[in-house]
Amino acid sequence: MNKKKQCVGVHLDNVHAVIIAAEDNEAAEYVIQNKVKAEHSTGNEHAVNNAQQGDTLKFFKSVSGLLLNYDKLLIFGAGKAQEQFKNFLMDDAHFKAKEITIDSSDNLTDPQMIAKVRDFYSSN
Repeated sequence: MNKKKQCVGVHLDNVHAVIIAAEDNEAAEYVIQNKVKAEHSTGNEHAVNNAQQGDTLKFFKSVSGLLLNYDKLLIFGAGKAQEQFKNFLMDDAHFKAKEITIDSSDNLTDPQMIAKVRDFYSSN
C-alpha cells in the first residue's frame, strides 16, 4: 500500500511560525494547524544578544517538534529565518530524509498563506 506523503507549510520569521497542513490525509483542504510565537529575552544589550541565540534555538525546537510527522516541508517567509530554520532541521536526524523546500514571501495574510501552501503542493 502506497502511503500518501504528509505535506506541511511553515510561514516563518524570527518571531512567529504559522503551520499549515491538510486537515486529514484524503482532503487537500489546508488549514492553520498551529501558531508559535518566540519568546524574547530582555536586559542589557550583551545579555540580550546571547539570549537571542538561545531564544532562536528554543523557538526552532518548538516549531520542529510540530513537524515530525510530515514528509514534505515548505518553509517560507521574509528575511533569512527560513534558511536558518532549514539548516537547523538538517542538523536533526529526524529531518534528514524529509523533502524540505524554502521560498521567500512578503508578509501574507492567513488566507494567502493557506493558498500558497495549497498551490505549492497541488502543482508538485
